[in-house]
Amino acid sequence: MFKSKTFRKMLISITLVCFCFYGIGLFSNLYSRRVLANQIQDTLDSKVRFWEEQLEQEVTSLLLTQSSLTDDSNLLKLHVMWDSMSSYQRNEAIKQFSYRLLNIKVLHGIAASINTYFPERRMVVSADAPILDEYEEDIFEGYEQFYLTEEGDICLTVYFPFYGSPREDKLPHYYIRTTITPYTLQDTLSEMLGEDEGILFLMDAEEGRVLAGSGKKLMEDVAETPVLNAVRKQLTEAEDEEMIHVSEDGFASGCLFPKLGVWLVYCYPDRILEEPLDFFGIFNIALTVLALALLVSYAWYARKSFAKPLDKIMQAMEDFQDKESFLIEEQDRDDRDELTVIYHRYNKIVKKTESLIRENLDSKYRVHIAELRQLQYQIQPHFLYNSIFLIYRMARMDENETMAEYAEHLGKYYQYITRVGNSMVKVRQEISHIENYLAIQETRFGERIRAFLGDTPEEVKDMDIMPLILQPLVENAYEHGMKDCMRNGQIWISMCYESGIFSFTVEDNGPGMSEEELIGVCRKMEEGTIETEEIHAISNTNIRLKLHYGEGSGLTFENREEGGFRVTARILLGEGQNHG
Repeated sequence: MFKSKTFRKMLISITLVCFCFYGIGLFSNLYSRRVLANQIQDTLDSKVRFWEEQLEQEVTSLLLTQSSLTDDSNLLKLHVMWDSMSSYQRNEAIKQFSYRLLNIKVLHGIAASINTYFPERRMVVSADAPILDEYEEDIFEGYEQFYLTEEGDICLTVYFPFYGSPREDKLPHYYIRTTITPYTLQDTLSEMLGEDEGILFLMDAEEGRVLAGSGKKLMEDVAETPVLNAVRKQLTEAEDEEMIHVSEDGFASGCLFPKLGVWLVYCYPDRILEEPLDFFGIFNIALTVLALALLVSYAWYARKSFAKPLDKIMQAMEDFQDKESFLIEEQDRDDRDELTVIYHRYNKIVKKTESLIRENLDSKYRVHIAELRQLQYQIQPHFLYNSIFLIYRMARMDENETMAEYAEHLGKYYQYITRVGNSMVKVRQEISHIENYLAIQETRFGERIRAFLGDTPEEVKDMDIMPLILQPLVENAYEHGMKDCMRNGQIWISMCYESGIFSFTVEDNGPGMSEEELIGVCRKMEEGTIETEEIHAISNTNIRLKLHYGEGSGLTFENREEGGFRVTARILLGEGQNHG
């Protein structure tokens, strides 16, 4: 099977086509996977920005609410009139202010505690308890509004008064601080996430530690989210970036919360992402199997439908030395495909070729016969004998001048037929030979038979033509058409040239032929079975014309309406000439 070069080329071609489609499929697969991944990443980015804006609005609202507390009347009383107030007045002011802090805590669920600190008096008013006796020392360097503790708590603080250039000897009169713990953050993040299948984390910008998450079990959630390792690495390397994207071990998108110095990171579960992406892996496997199956199926089908039939043709062409025929055995099949047609036409071509070979051999044989007859015709002993006897009679009658002219024409006649051989001559040379022949016959027959030669077309005078191809037609008119004519015999010779065809016509006023004779002569002429004795030299001339100038050339015969016979030679000369 693989010995056939054509079959190998077919396999290579289909393999290349399969690989091309396979490559296009893989490229489309990878491109689709990348597009899907980008779409997922864009979705994550949109979601994390939205949630970051929500968180920022919550924190900003909480800060504004804290700032509005600095002008609270009860707070101002506690600060300015503490010493002049009675215990009852102090307790009432503290209770009312604490109740307001409680309302703020309830309104902002993100707040774990809201406390008001009086550093000079070392007391604390809380939303959970009116007065806290314990007061921890605070550092007011920088008067930071946002502060992240080591425990992961986020502190939002409003100072009164606020010093633009903090000094150690100047302490704020009081400050209001809201503490946001991981627990309250978890509730807030979970509420923001809603029914989304992902998970939110709040992470430290400097160390990359997880401060809070939207899940109830933070440590387990961190352990089950491997993409956080890549997130930590990117957070530590991020400098001025406000967004991060991670697609290693899952997908994650993070947005910086600059006020708090933390990152809000949204992670999407691997299992949810891999479900649509797994389709592409399955598609790759299916595409590979399909490509291999197509290749194997095509190889089997090509071997059965193409390789084997081609092998038959090759064997028929190569093993001819041991066979009597080139023909291929054809099988009867209901489905005639192209190869069946090729078998049939191949056998038809073989038969036609064998027929052409036989015809070619037959043509060559006929050519040799025609050449042999031409040689025999050139000798023409009867014409030579008649000419010698005529010279003898003229010598006896003392017709010296006529005898001299006759001898001159006779010499030119035999000079022409003995020198031309098989080489081509000009039309004018052939016509000049006919003129010599007519002069000889005029001397011989005198007034009994008169011949009239028309003008030769100027276009054909210098064209090449086979020698001794026209003169036999004139001689046939003398020997056959005028054979029984005793007086008033006439022969007309005319020529014309049109559309590359040179026509040479010889007519006589002899008895002509009957219809049966004419039909028989034409049929024998087509079959090539006419004998020279029936029409002198005509058959040989017709064979030479057809073999040399093609099927468009040859002789035609007909009876004249006025009586007599007409022979026309049609010869393809000029552009239509075919030296076959």
